[in-house]
Amino acid sequence: MAYAKANNSNTKPTELRVFIASSLRHAVEDMITQFEKDNNAKIILNSDSSSALYTQITFGSPADIFMSADQKWTNQLLTNNPRLLNSKYENFTTNSLQIILAPGNPANITSIADLTNPNVKLVLAAPSVPAGSYANTTIWKIDSTWGNPNSPQYVVSGIYNNFNASIYQNVVSYENSAEQVVGKVSLGIGTADAGIVFVSDGTYGTDSEVQTTFIEIPAEVNTRGTYGIGVIGSTQKSELAQKFMDYWLSEAGKELLTKHGFNT
Repeated sequence: MAYAKANNSNTKPTELRVFIASSLRHAVEDMITQFEKDNNAKIILNSDSSSALYTQITFGSPADIFMSADQKWTNQLLTNNPRLLNSKYENFTTNSLQIILAPGNPANITSIADLTNPNVKLVLAAPSVPAGSYANTTIWKIDSTWGNPNSPQYVVSGIYNNFNASIYQNVVSYENSAEQVVGKVSLGIGTADAGIVFVSDGTYGTDSEVQTTFIEIPAEVNTRGTYGIGVIGSTQKSELAQKFMDYWLSEAGKELLTKHGFNT
């Protein structure tokens, strides 16, 4: 294994409270059983948007580890009223975006440009959470790259002209996480035709046989978000928390993240 094993013991497992961005939930759940066994530990997960977790930590919620979908929030724990052990965190993986389509694709969306078609119902994550912030950046990139006549990548047909303004006219709701966007679109009950989510959400959808399809967003206009991890300074379990953090910086951790669609 990539982390040291604890000695066998009959003592009660040590609880470790891990605050994780919702996009990481499936990857983290994939390693918990073995980590708990090797370290006589009990992992307690709190999964939410990174911004919500940051707020919970700053208001005193007990936490030992913070895994954020945007290094912005781990960095703020370092710089604003410092709360990270040894005043440090690590960037440990990245994620980018793609478009999720409702089962059966009732709106007949075949390209990114189709997101601006009349009557398309689009769901985005709220701008205050990483998935929403990254989506906003990508939408602006599309507008300024493919929809700008002065750009070398301008699409001369004009289908991306005014993309930024047009796409927001089709937004029917803003969700608190990319996971909630996936849930709303995958319901297939007519409330949403498409959404913008993480690439890792597509990997989970394939593995779990969720009946949705995805459209790739090219790298030239996509946004790659950097994930940060840090041990909370108030933890009483710093050694165990450091082992948990070290796992995600190890080759085994990187392989698991790759399996779940992250860009290590």
